[in-house]
Amino acid sequence: MDKSNFKKTLGFIFFGITLICWVGAPIIPFTDIPNKAIVTTTVVIVGEVFFVSAIALLGKEYWGKIKQWFKNLFIKNTKEN
Repeated sequence: MDKSNFKKTLGFIFFGITLICWVGAPIIPFTDIPNKAIVTTTVVIVGEVFFVSAIALLGKEYWGKIKQWFKNLFIKNTKEN
């Protein structure tokens, strides 16, 4: 496997872990897990660390795509209102 492909694959895996953490963090308070505050904080921090690592591995082009997606998301909501 090419080094560039390995970095991209690992970056996408990290980005997937990030999405799982971000989706899971708001759900945790509604579960029967003990120490919910500690678990939620840990999930959020792990998600952020994986997000920064994913961006570092994927590079500027993917960071630009993510920023453009968020800009489009908020511009559409502003135009509709």
